[in-house]
Amino acid sequence: MTPQDVFLASFSLHPAGVAVITGLRDDGTPVGFTATSLASFSSNPPRASFNIAQHASSFDAIEVGRKLLLHLLASDQIDLSRTMAGDSRERFAGTNWKAGLGGLPQFAGVRAELLATIVAVTPVGENAAVVVEIEGGKTHPDRPPLVYVERRYHVVGDAISD
Repeated sequence: MTPQDVFLASFSLHPAGVAVITGLRDDGTPVGFTATSLASFSSNPPRASFNIAQHASSFDAIEVGRKLLLHLLASDQIDLSRTMAGDSRERFAGTNWKAGLGGLPQFAGVRAELLATIVAVTPVGENAAVVVEIEGGKTHPDRPPLVYVERRYHVVGDAISD
């Protein structure tokens, strides 16, 4: 296998939570995308990170100081995940969103929503690593998480250990 083949095969086996990240362009137009790269970065201060392609339709809204809303999706939000990963012109058409925390596009029914400010954007090849600082939010732990693994959506099963 080539390094790229083994990379793709390995990471398709690695489960990832599914998130939708939303923000606003300078003119107030909502932007957003699905991300499986969202991860905890540090707990003090509370920071998270994600990756985005620099050619992505939402990348122009990614700059230090900008506010974003991170949505951790629940297991019944596969359609939202697919919509936000699809055609950028359709992402906010007919979906269940409103101006929410920080005036940002917010979706209902998520497992958690986190208001964040971008503190770093580091270009790496054709992509960028983004670090955000969490300013607040809400959690809904009664909603099961949506997970993506082996190129399919899954629901997390029973805990097997404490």
